[in-house]
Order: sequence, then structure tokens, then C-alpha cells
Amino acid sequence: MHLPAVTQAPLPRRRSLFTLALALLLAAACGTSAAPSGASGDPSASASPSPTSDTRSPLIPVAGYRSTLTALTSVGVARLTEVGGKLPITKLILIAPESSAILAALGLSATSITSRLTLVADRTALKAALAADEKAAGFVRLAALEPALRTLTWEGAAIVGVQRVASLADWPLRAELPLDASIPADWLSGPLAYDPATAWTLAAGGDILLDRGVSANAKRSKRGADSLFDGGFADITGTTCCSQFGVPRVAARYVSGGGINGLMRSLFQQADLSIANLESPTPKKWRQHNSGTTFTGNPALLRVVKEAGFDFLSLANNHIGDGGVYRIPETIAAVKAAGMGSGGAGANLAEAQRPWLTDVGGITVGIVAVDQVNPSTHARENRPGSAPIGVLEMRASIAAARAAGADVVIVFPHWGLEFQAQPTASQRRFAKRAIEAGADMILGSHSHWASAMEIINDKPVFYSMGNFVFDQNWSVETSEGLIIESTFVGSRLVSTRMLPTVILNQSQPNFVDVATDGVPIMNRVWKGSKGLPRW
Repeated sequence: MHLPAVTQAPLPRRRSLFTLALALLLAAACGTSAAPSGASGDPSASASPSPTSDTRSPLIPVAGYRSTLTALTSVGVARLTEVGGKLPITKLILIAPESSAILAALGLSATSITSRLTLVADRTALKAALAADEKAAGFVRLAALEPALRTLTWEGAAIVGVQRVASLADWPLRAELPLDASIPADWLSGPLAYDPATAWTLAAGGDILLDRGVSANAKRSKRGADSLFDGGFADITGTTCCSQFGVPRVAARYVSGGGINGLMRSLFQQADLSIANLESPTPKKWRQHNSGTTFTGNPALLRVVKEAGFDFLSLANNHIGDGGVYRIPETIAAVKAAGMGSGGAGANLAEAQRPWLTDVGGITVGIVAVDQVNPSTHARENRPGSAPIGVLEMRASIAAARAAGADVVIVFPHWGLEFQAQPTASQRRFAKRAIEAGADMILGSHSHWASAMEIINDKPVFYSMGNFVFDQNWSVETSEGLIIESTFVGSRLVSTRMLPTVILNQSQPNFVDVATDGVPIMNRVWKGSKGLPRW
């Protein structure tokens, strides 16, 4: 089965400087300073100048995914020598052959932190040890970065993400390390060798609704629909009882960092590729719904989505036919008119299954969007609809993306069960088959909850990012979500991280501190991941 691909014009370069406020939020925690502003994702940029010594590798702090750590400092690491007290980390885990050089670079010795130092044989053992200990951190050489290791900032500087340092010359911690034969040769030199100057970033949000409470609250805002993406930083203050369904609601308040140049908008504008799921179709004949679960949105609202930084919207979901399946092409046209690409729906089955392609600084990215939830609106040979989920169809779409030149393929499924964090057996089977077929990452939606994650064959699977711009404030879980920020070099995924959010005013996502208010959100992810390999 051969499927042609839809090719988007190359995405423009993002602005070169990043706001200090976003660096404060995303790069710093536990009292550390902000990361220096640097070049945004620009994979077409020239490589960093060679460091003064080719043998001195940058050292990168890392932790397991279940750790709440986001940052380390030399002062915090030095406290490992203290007896008693509350420490930023309780254990340092290092690869044995590298440990002496790393400890020397940190100004420590093995004898000074004997009870808080664990040495492991290799990178595989390091990943397992960090995954098992939420209070531990480690250090690896730059070339060893991979998705299973969650990178931390060092002295306020980030090596990955939209706020990363502009050049390797700016990285403050180095050591001369012995060769590690387990590191692939193309991670050490060439286009897959990590360099922040040539890396590119992907930012993904969950479900966007442009109807019901979202559009109603936007009308009441002084900034109108632009307020949807004006989010900054919020505190979760507790819960209130109870919603119409008899369950607690989240209580949260805006703190800072919002507005037209706020944190939320800045993240998606600065990422080289920003994507989300559009849960409401935008046909020409739309109307406001104040209740119920039938959605249509004003096509004019797509402007604010584009201006917030989004490049692609998945239309593969159970609501794409809410305005009538024969009006689905109107939504596709409206998204295109707003300056964004779309995928996962079409005027017929072939169009719906066609992967969307775009160029990001010379790297071709393909997105395959599919829906499992609503077969009644799946496209047919001669009828509009969404792309149906299916292993054979998914393999064909991934193959079509590769045949069209895709260096990276992202699968974006709308699947599973609502209001659950744990994936179904069929989701796990599909995820495994998608990775085996060549997907580099899976970004899911539909559950309306931040849900489970796992890594299959070194490829991350996020079963659901939850609500992003949505009005379901009737429960704690539906008021919260995840943004996935990923960093690539060439076709290689180097790092990914989950950024928890809370929705204010039934419409506006805001960041929360991963180490405090974000803990219950992340715990929901880990509870949903029970029985999956631990990361």
C-alpha cells in the first residue's frame, strides 16, 4: 500500500533569543539561577567552535524520570559531604571508569562522599540505577545523552531545550574521560553528534478545544481569544468540593510570567516545531455550544493558535466530524488558511492516511496522525473522515513518510479510554508495533488526563498529554496536563521532558513547578505507568 505524503513548506527559523522568564521557569529549581539566553533551535546553524581541548568532554547532570530534580549546582553537589540535613540529592551515581575524573571536576573525592556514592559498570546500569532512585543524580559525557536519561541544568545553564546554551563553548563543566566503546560512533562525530548550536526542538501540547467554555471565557477576557495562550506560572492552592459530578475541582491561582510575551506562548514560539490536537472542527457553519459533547469552533480562532507558535494540528480524533463529516475539508482548509499544517483527516481515506511532512532546518519531519475512538467518522474511499488506527495502515503511513524523505517520524494517535491514566493492552500493542515499524516517538491524546509513559527500544511513548486548552474544570485530573519538550540533533532524539500544567478560567494553560505543585500530576503519570518498565 503506497501513500503519498503532504509536504509543508520549510518552517521559518525561530527568534534567536529566549525570554529570561521562561528560562527561570523551565531551567531552574531549588533556588538556582536562570540559564543564559542563547540561540533558539536552529539546526541549520554552524556547529559550535571546537573547545580548547578536544579530550575534555562536557559533563551533563542527569536523573531518572521520576525524580523531581530539574537543576544541580556545585554548591548543592558539595553538600553531599555534609552529615545530616536535607540535601538536594542523597546519592551520586557514576560510571566507575569515569568516576575519578568526574569527581575531580566537581571538587570531590570518593572518600569524602563514600556513603553517598554509587559506582556502576556502564551506561545501562546507570540508567537502571537512576530509574530506581528518585533522590539520586548522576553525570554523563555529552555524547552519552539519550531519552532514557533526563537532563538537568548545571549552574543555571541548560544543554537541551529551547533555553539551552548557544554553544558548547558556553558549557561550564568538563572533564577528560576515558573512551567508552559502547557509545555509537556517529554520536561522537558527524551530524548525529550532539551540539546545542545545531539542535532543534519539538514542543507538543494535548487537546485544544475552541468551543464551549473555552470560547465563552475568551469572549469575556480583556484580551479576547489571545488570552488562551497568555499563560505563565500558576500555583495550585488545593481543591474545592464539588463539581456537578460530585468530585473535587482544582483550586489554582495565577502567579506571574503571563501575557502576550508570557511563558506559555514563548515556549511554543521558540520551539522549532510545535504541535497539538485540535479537538473541535472549525467548519464554515459553526455555532457556540454551551453544554454537551458536540463541538464546533469559530475558524477565526485558529489565528490565535498560529500566533501562539503552532505549526501542526492533528485532526485525527473523535470530534472531527461533529460539524458533519462532509464539512471536514472545511476544517482542513481553515487550518491551512491560518498558516498551519494538519494531518489525520481528509476528503477521503487516502488523504486522511497521508503523512504530513515539513522541513526543520534541513531535517524532514513526518507526522502520522490516527484515531481509534470514533469509527463512525473514519474516512472511507470516497467519504471524508479521520484516519483509522490499524497496524497495517500505520505501517503503510510510516513507510510513506520514510519514502518521501522523512528523517524523523512521529506517530500522533487519539486512542485509549477517557479519564484513565493507564494504557489499555491494545494501546501497548499498537505502540510496540509503531516503534518496530520505524516511529521515533509516540505522542498520544484522548484520555483528558496526563497519562502513562514508557520507552520502547529507546523510543519514548507518551500515552496521553491530557488537556491543554480545555474547559473540563469539573475535576482535578481534567484541569491538568503535560507539555512534552524534546530536543533532537539531526534525526537523533537526544532528550525529552514532561512539563506539567494547570488550566485557569476553563481555557488557559499555565506551568506549575514540577518539584511542588506538579508532583501530583507526575504521580498520576507514574501510577498509570504501573507495570511498565520504570524510567
